[in-house]
This record gives sequence, C-alpha cells and structure tokens, in this order.
Amino acid sequence: MFRGVLATAAVALVLTAVPAGADEPVAPVDLGTLPGGLTSYGDFVSNDGTVFGMAFDKANNPRGARWDAAGRITELPPQPGYTSVVPAAITEDGVALGDSMLAIESAGRATLWGASGVPVDLPPVPGYPSSSVAASNAHGIAVGYSYGASASDTAVKWDTTRGTVTALGSGRGFAINDAGAVLGSDQGESKYWDPAGNLVPLEGGGTPADLDNAGTVVGSSGVHAARWDAAGHLTVLDTTWKSSTAAEIGADGTIYGTVEAGDGIRHLARWNTAGQLTVHPNPDGAWTRFTTANDTGSALVEIGGAEFVWGPGGGLTALRPLTEYAWCGADDLNDRGAVTGGCTVLSRNLHALRWDLPFIGTW
Repeated sequence: MFRGVLATAAVALVLTAVPAGADEPVAPVDLGTLPGGLTSYGDFVSNDGTVFGMAFDKANNPRGARWDAAGRITELPPQPGYTSVVPAAITEDGVALGDSMLAIESAGRATLWGASGVPVDLPPVPGYPSSSVAASNAHGIAVGYSYGASASDTAVKWDTTRGTVTALGSGRGFAINDAGAVLGSDQGESKYWDPAGNLVPLEGGGTPADLDNAGTVVGSSGVHAARWDAAGHLTVLDTTWKSSTAAEIGADGTIYGTVEAGDGIRHLARWNTAGQLTVHPNPDGAWTRFTTANDTGSALVEIGGAEFVWGPGGGLTALRPLTEYAWCGADDLNDRGAVTGGCTVLSRNLHALRWDLPFIGTW
C-alpha cells in the first residue's frame, strides 16, 4: 500500500455506540494550529509520527502544515503567486508533497517541501502550464500529471532527487510502487505502466485502485473485487457476494475492501494471500466505510459513524473524539499504529489530531 494515493478529508460524527468487542478508545493528541489560526487538519502520517496536513494562518489563508513527532508545527507555504496548499503525500523522511493552488483552484503546481519548509516546484512537462502530484515511492519518485494545455492531460513521474520530469502518456497517474510501476486513468480508461514505462493491459478490464512492490494490482473488475499480477493476468477475488471491491493491498499481500449482498449495506472485508475472505460483522446493519490500511495488517475504518483501527486478528480499537460532542474524521494510519485526522473544537473549528495506539499487532 502506498500512502498518499488520495488526499481526502472526510469528517464523520463519532457519537455512536462502540461495537461489542472493541478495545478501550484511544484518546487523541491535539496538534493545534498555526499562530493566530483557528483551523487545521491532519491528512497523512509517516512511520515516525510526522503529520502533514492543512492549517489556516491568522489571515485565514489555507497553508500546508507539518507537525513533527513531538507535535511542533511548521508552516508550509504555497509557491510564490499561489494562495493555498492541497496535501497529497508524505515520505518516510518527512518530505511533504502537494499542490500549490490559485485562489480559484482551477490551476496549480505540484510542490515539494523538504526539511527547510521552502516550496520546491515540480514542473509540468513542456507545453503544459500546470501540474498535480498524487503519490511518491521510497526512492523519491513522485507521480501525478500535467494539465491545462489544449492536449489531453499527461501522466508524469518526477525524480525529486535529480529534478527531472518524465511523461508517461495521456492520463493522470495516481499511484506508484517502489519499482516505479504506475497506476493511472485516462477519461475513465484505466492504465498500468510497468517500471520501464510500458503500458500493461489489464485482463478483463476493470478499475484498479492500488498496487504493491511486486506489481500486483487490486481493484474491481465488473462488480467484483479483483487482483491482477504484474503481467496483467486477472483473478476475481469473490463472487459469493452481490458486489465487492478491493481498495488497497498491504506489504504482506493482505487486500482490503468491502462486500455487499444487494441490500445496500456494505461490509468491511479483507482477503489474505491465499484469497480467503474475512468479513467484519456489521453491528445492527451499521453503515461502514474503509478508509485506508497500513503495511502491518491493520486498517482504518468507519463503523456507524465512529472511527476504528481494525487489527489483523479482527479486533477493533476505537478512536476517542477530542471532546464529548466533537465531530471527527480520520484519514491515515501508519505502520506503528498512529492515526491522523481532526475533530471540531467548541463545535466549530477543526483541529488536527494524532491518535497513538499503545500497540499494533495481532489483536
């Protein structure tokens, strides 16, 4: 699973009964805001506990924000001439990636912030005025796309250590593995580029969502969860449910997603490397949502409006809201059990949070 594939900031009500069997809720750490600012939110968390997200400054301008493991905040401004920041990913060495956007948010430039916090441009390929970044791998290769020209959008890779940009072909890249293979889409058509940049057809078609370092792709083919190997050969994961989808794959080969029986109620699901399906029982038919997973067998999920970490042994650890009547959302989970997101303060402004689970393992 490659953190930073999508940047979302969904907010969910957490005043819901905790399902039976859930562990004692974990209290959050309030990461605070920029000086004079009122609002912040955590989108991504690295394995050392560094959080990357958004915060408003005292003039109410949206800025990037990076909190270190001790909770100290650093403002990450947009590039000169741009007014806001949209977070996209954080690397394991704390490099933040996102987009510097104009006020109308119709155009922007992909941006990198290293240790200094100074914005560094990730340029589009020649002929395009704008760029957007979606994800990065362990070797500093980022993926996204160039846009804004009369021609169609072009998927690109940036080598952030060498400062180069390479066009892959029409479309938008959204995921990359450590070998350099890329997932993308082009006006509804799915694309899979191998590490050499060759297009690999996905047998049976479908909608890919994530890939691992071996090049295994997961997503859906038709209405069922699917897996493709690096050569594009298809395996349908399940046909016993009316519909299903695979959303992420972990380093251990665990695949995460949802299944649905035709009654409109989604159930949290995962498949092990042998393809065996485990479905989490919905308490009283509660609404559920899969958010993301880590590489140590756990997933961040929502059940009945409350946020939980679903451990590899099937146990749930609840994430306590900041205050009794807070609205909260959680967006990312690292391999050591830290979660980031945000909760309302005084029923009004969001504050970025980090929940630090006391352990993460086989519960």
